Amino acid sequence: MAKGLAPDSMYELPSGLEVHPWRLIHKDGTLMWKHALLHHNHLVALPENMAHESHIIKTAQRIEELNSWVSKDLEPWDCLMPHCWYNPEYDELSEGICLYMKHVSLPNSHVLEVLKPHVLDHETLEEREVFLFFKRC
Repeated sequence: MAKGLAPDSMYELPSGLEVHPWRLIHKDGTLMWKHALLHHNHLVALPENMAHESHIIKTAQRIEELNSWVSKDLEPWDCLMPHCWYNPEYDELSEGICLYMKHVSLPNSHVLEVLKPHVLDHETLEEREVFLFFKRC
């Protein structure tokens, strides 16, 4: 555990890893554990098992890749930002493979146009009301 972090601010994942909500999911990335596990700065749920933890990590990696296409000429904080990600109470968000997101500064239509060629066959990226919905598999 890092110095200065209160033990009660850490979340223990199914793998046994303890993470702070502000820790990056991937080194040099933009997404933090808080993006996957919190909603309006309140804990929604911790991954229920190793598979869900792994799905969150793989989905974060994929969002980072897509972000590199749409935000390549922008500042690091000007990126795709998750709104709602892991929530076992909702079927489509119960495994960590889907999320709702928006780009911090670009309109959804532009983001879709740029990312469509980079979305893989087994993935879904579509506009749903004011958010973009992404499903990894």
